[in-house]
Amino acid sequence: MSDERQVADASGRWWGEHIHRYNEALKLINENDVVLDIACGTGFGSDMIAQKSKGNVIGGDIAEEAIDECNSRWKRSNLSFKVLDGTNLDYPDNYFDKIVSFETIEHTGKYNEMAAEFARVLKPGGLLILSTPNREVSSPDGVIVNPYHIQEFTVDELQQILSKSFSSVDVSGQRYSRYDKKYFGKSIGSVFEKLFLSFGIRKLPYSFRSGFMKTFFGYPLYARDNDFVLEKDLGRIKNECPVQFAVCRK
Repeated sequence: MSDERQVADASGRWWGEHIHRYNEALKLINENDVVLDIACGTGFGSDMIAQKSKGNVIGGDIAEEAIDECNSRWKRSNLSFKVLDGTNLDYPDNYFDKIVSFETIEHTGKYNEMAAEFARVLKPGGLLILSTPNREVSSPDGVIVNPYHIQEFTVDELQQILSKSFSSVDVSGQRYSRYDKKYFGKSIGSVFEKLFLSFGIRKLPYSFRSGFMKTFFGYPLYARDNDFVLEKDLGRIKNECPVQFAVCRK
């Protein structure tokens, strides 16, 4: 799982997708919330949360080397990092106002136990903000390609799992929206984007490929955080959104 952690690098291909998820979470976090960011990885998202909330923010990860990296990199008075197992959290009942858990439950067979543990440590009315791949889009033939994922879930399966531990579950889809506005320039941009991301062509230096996109179309090759939206339409979620985004209330 360590190799799948998002590196804190704004030039990375998946950076915009990850930042968009944290920005959506920040909309639900209040100024004095106590927050757990579980499976925090390199810790950039925990740091974003600690900038929003004056309450204590804990970044947790099962990998000790990840926590060591976080502790050496991120410094805020209300931010700390700790080695934590999401299925057995070292906190009392009703401790956190919000829990953020992005791209986590697909990595463990104990996903039911994890959801129940999240609910245990949340205060009444607290929120779990969670993302996980949508199997119907990410692995449509039923074969999970990502070697770090033990399983992936359909929208219906995720709803059922989370509803066992939470009183309400609202599932959206993270959808790539750069080309929602359709006109000739955008259509050509879409063609070049697919070309520059294709096998073989993508071996060309990123600076060249992205520079071309910026010069002729006004945006970089890799998606930015504002190139995504949270989709509410169930049909589009199931068919177009590779990532599910769930907000669950205890």
